[in-house]
Amino acid sequence: MFSDESKFLLERQDGRKRVFRRVNERFVPQCLSQARAFGGGSVMEWGGITAAGKTPLVTVHGNLTARRYIDEILRPHVVPAIHNQGLTFMQDDASAHRARIINQFLYENNIPVLHPWPPYSPDLNPIEHLWDLLDRRVRMRQPQPQTLLQLERALHEEWDNIPKQAVQRLIGSMRRRCQAVILSRGHPTRY
Repeated sequence: MFSDESKFLLERQDGRKRVFRRVNERFVPQCLSQARAFGGGSVMEWGGITAAGKTPLVTVHGNLTARRYIDEILRPHVVPAIHNQGLTFMQDDASAHRARIINQFLYENNIPVLHPWPPYSPDLNPIEHLWDLLDRRVRMRQPQPQTLLQLERALHEEWDNIPKQAVQRLIGSMRRRCQAVILSRGHPTRY
C-alpha cells in the first residue's frame, strides 16, 4: 500500500488573472476582482492505493500529529487493508510518520513497512501521480469550487470517480520506477 498526504489549494497562486476591458476601464469595479490571501485556503487529504484499488480519501483538519495519524488513518484504514490483502505499507518520512509511537503501533499491529525510502526520490511513490490526476479533475469542474467545503466535496467525489484501472496502471509501473531509481542511484527520475 502506497500512502501519502497532499494539500490542495482553493485557488492557484500564480497571481495571474486575465481581464478583458476597454481603455479607461482599469479601475471600474466590474473589471476588478479581489485576491484571496494564501490562495483562499487549502484542504489536506490522505489516501492510499494498492493493486486492488484506493482507500477512502481522508480529510486531515489541522496539524496531523502522530496520535491523530494512528486514530484517524492507520487504525481505521491502513491496518484492515494491510491485513486483508497481505500488503507491505509504504509511507514517506513526514514527521508524524517517524514518531516512536507510530513505529510501536505498526509493530504491535504486525504491519510490514517498506524501509528505507530513497531520500532523493519522493517521485517514486505512485500516489503522487494520482494526486496530480485528482487535482486536474477538480480544476476541470464547472463551476469551480468557491469554498473550502466545496473543494473538499469535489476532491472526495473525484477521488471516488478515478477508475480502478488508473490505479492499477500506476502500481504496474513500479518495476520501471524502481529500475530508474537504481540507475540514478536514488536521485530524481523522469517519473
